[in-house]
Amino acid sequence: MEFKSFHNDFFRAICGAYSRITSREYYDSQITLTDNEADIVINYFGYENINVGNVGSDKNKSLKKFLLYNAEYQEYNPIYLNLVFPKPAKPELRLYLAESRGYKPNGGDIWFIYINLNNELVIGSLEEKIWNTLGQSDIDDVFYQARIDDTINIERPFDISSEGKIVTSFSSGRLIYVRDPKLAINRLFKSEFRCEVDSSHVTFIAEKTKLPFMEAHHFIPMRFQHLFNSPLDNLNNIICLCPNCHRAMHHAIINYKYELIKQIYFKRPEMHQFSVDDIAQYYNCLEIIQ
Repeated sequence: MEFKSFHNDFFRAICGAYSRITSREYYDSQITLTDNEADIVINYFGYENINVGNVGSDKNKSLKKFLLYNAEYQEYNPIYLNLVFPKPAKPELRLYLAESRGYKPNGGDIWFIYINLNNELVIGSLEEKIWNTLGQSDIDDVFYQARIDDTINIERPFDISSEGKIVTSFSSGRLIYVRDPKLAINRLFKSEFRCEVDSSHVTFIAEKTKLPFMEAHHFIPMRFQHLFNSPLDNLNNIICLCPNCHRAMHHAIINYKYELIKQIYFKRPEMHQFSVDDIAQYYNCLEIIQ
């Protein structure tokens, strides 16, 4: 599958692709590269620089350099793997896995390959449960929700523009996009403090506001603001969620998360300039198609 905006942003990639390692591929220690995977590799090395025939027919031409992605240390160490067109009459590009060379993902793992911003070819793999949680934490959210509770006006919603604006700040050396709590409060009032996934979801009365405890969530997460010219901190992109659904948007298994996104999407026609999958990709919850 081709990298989406989410993956390019997360890995700082120009382009990339990923798929699931099958048990057969693990057993045979080889992957047949297809579609985007093959295009990336062929464009990088050049068709004429990839050996046609078995590895033994030209060992030097078969051996290719990759950078190995290390999720724990964010390091990229060079490794060398064999890459060939094994059958001259058939355009089948094959990458050979080798534990001795430092790269043999397990069956069920997600393997990926991409061109980084330095125009280097990077290869890596992650357990699927780790892959599915990439980029799903929001370290600024607790502070944001607290600001909403501190700012809330229980007499009426704030009468402000629904458009919002792009405001940046620095926190602990990080560039962050500031979220206006008044916009969130407007959304909570417009939603009548009911969960937009299911209005029957029961919550509790908050001590600070004396209102049903609900949370504001940006449907397209704020961390992707740099990919958009217009502000993501706007009334149409903010949704009112019960705490359980809010956590599920970040931490649920991908099929459940995708269903939540669909439910919200079809209730929010203002967001229909995007497709469901356009939005779901920012949660890395698109089904992985082999």
